Amino acid sequence: MTKIPQVELRDVSELVPYEKNAKKHSEAQVGKLVKLILKVGWTQPIITDGDMVIIAGHGRRLAALEIARQTGVSKIPVVVRSDLTKEEADALRLADNRVTSTEYDMGMIEEELRRLAAADFDIDIIGFDAAEIEFTTADLAAFDESAFVEDVSSAVESQQEGNKAAAEKVDETAAPVVDALGFKRITIAESRQLRDLVGRMETRTGKQGIAALLEHLGATV
Repeated sequence: MTKIPQVELRDVSELVPYEKNAKKHSEAQVGKLVKLILKVGWTQPIITDGDMVIIAGHGRRLAALEIARQTGVSKIPVVVRSDLTKEEADALRLADNRVTSTEYDMGMIEEELRRLAAADFDIDIIGFDAAEIEFTTADLAAFDESAFVEDVSSAVESQQEGNKAAAEKVDETAAPVVDALGFKRITIAESRQLRDLVGRMETRTGKQGIAALLEHLGATV
C-alpha cells in the first residue's frame, strides 16, 4: 500500500531552492501568489526531498518569504519526501514543471532529461511526449537542417509579399511637395514660371499636375 505523505509546518528558512530549477517565476506571478495565499490561505504544500531541497513549490517559497516579511508569519505547510531516491525526486520536479508551467528554461530541462536518461530512468512518466524527449535528448549537431528549407522559403516569400504591400500603401500616402523638391521657398516670379512650365507639360502629356511632371521627366531622362 502506498504511503500517504504527511504535511508538516516548517519555517520557510529551512527550504533549499533547487539550483537547476527549470521553472521561472516573475515578480508579477509571485505577487499574485502572495495575494491569493493571504486571501484564502495555503491550498497546496511545498514538497521537498529529505534534505529540504524543493521538489515542487519554488514560486510558493518566494511568496512565503514575502508573506513572512509582511506579516511575520514564517511557518508554512511542507511535505518532506525522504522516501524518494535522487532520480525519483528529479523526475517529480520535472513533472511538476511540466504540468504547471508555461515558461521554461529549456537548457535546464534538456540537461535534466539527459542526466535522467543516462541513469536509465523511465523519463516518459514525467509528462513529456516521445517527440519532445527525443528532441531535447538528441545530438543537435546531427540535426537535418534541410527539413526546414521548404518552410523557410515559404516564410520568406510571405514576408516579401507583406513588405511589398506595406511599401505600396506607403507610396500612396500624401506627402508635402517640399519633401520631394528639397527646398521650402521660391520667389513669386519663380512660382509663376513653375506654373507655366507645369501647364505646358499638362498640354503636351494630357495629364494633370505631378503626373504630367513625372511623365515629362521620364521622357527626358
